[in-house]
Formats: sequence, structure tokens, C-alpha cells
Amino acid sequence: MATDVINLKARPKATPDRIQRDIRNGKLVRGEQIVDNDFIHLAETEDLNVTDLPAGNVSVPLNLWLEYRDSLIARGGTIAVQLASDEAVEDLQTDLERIDIVVLPFVKFVDGRGYSHAHLLRQRYQFQGEIRAVGDVHFDHLAFLARAGCDAFELPDGDDHQAALQAFKEFTEVYQPAADGARLIFSRRRAIH
Repeated sequence: MATDVINLKARPKATPDRIQRDIRNGKLVRGEQIVDNDFIHLAETEDLNVTDLPAGNVSVPLNLWLEYRDSLIARGGTIAVQLASDEAVEDLQTDLERIDIVVLPFVKFVDGRGYSHAHLLRQRYQFQGEIRAVGDVHFDHLAFLARAGCDAFELPDGDDHQAALQAFKEFTEVYQPAADGARLIFSRRRAIH
């Protein structure tokens, strides 16, 4: 009896999971409002170090935070930490009280690990700071990202921020529990005897 052998290959990554170039967006959606954004997200490079950081508010890759957290805090300004899809939330567990913002880079919308990161930060680790989604984040993702635990969103260049506000009103009922604590539609049913 002949056996057919099927070679299964893992799908190669289309792009790295990290921010590939420095990003500065003038506006963001926070609390379902459009607000000014004064953050620059620094790309992860092998030679990035604390002395190279620009003045002002920055988000830094996780590896830079883990190596230089005390120096980063001492430099002043608000420091946000980027948590790429292939990095573990547990790596930030002991530092969450020292961090104001966790940035979740969405390099490609097909990667859902950022949703899991947001959920873990809110539910398991009770993170009270801002969780900001950046990158390939569009209208049809916003309500789901908010349910997972994100509360700020930097849209790609060219996306309409005003139109994006409507995304939070697209669904009036929810079926699954999530970090937002919304009341499930099933809980509103009346028992019929």
C-alpha cells in the first residue's frame, strides 16, 4: 500500500512583526475622539540606543525598554513600549505599573496576535494605561480592537479619521465576552416558562 507524503510548509512571514521605519502621525483616535498626537514610534534597529532618542514623547521597541528602562524613565517625557506580535506580554508583566502606554504594531491586518496581547493586558494583567494600535489599522478593525482592550488608534496615512469614529457605532449588540465588559445579548433574554 503506497502512502502519499504531503509536505506542509509553514507560511513564510510576509513582513517582520516590528515597526520598520520611524512613524509620526499627526492625529489619533482616542476615546472615540480625534486628538493631536505628539508621539514618534521608533523603528527597531540593531544600533538604536537611549542617547539616540529624539526629544519628546517616544515609543520604543521592547528590547530597548528591557535593557534601558531606568535610563528611559529618567530622560523625561512619556515613554511608550512597543510589543510586537511575536513578543510575549509576560515580558512586560513586572513593568506595567511603570508604563503609561503599550503600543501594539499591526504590520499586516491578517495577524491577530495584537488582539490577544490587548486582551491579556486588560484581563490577565489588569493594565490600566493606554493600549494603542498603530500600523495597518482601519475602519473595520476599530470596534473589535476596542472590544479586545485597545483605547487609542493611529490610522494609516490617508484614512479618514472622522469616518473612523462611526466604526464604534457599527455594532449595537455583542455575543462574545471581551475586555470591554459589554453586556452580552444573551443576558437580556427573558426566561419563558
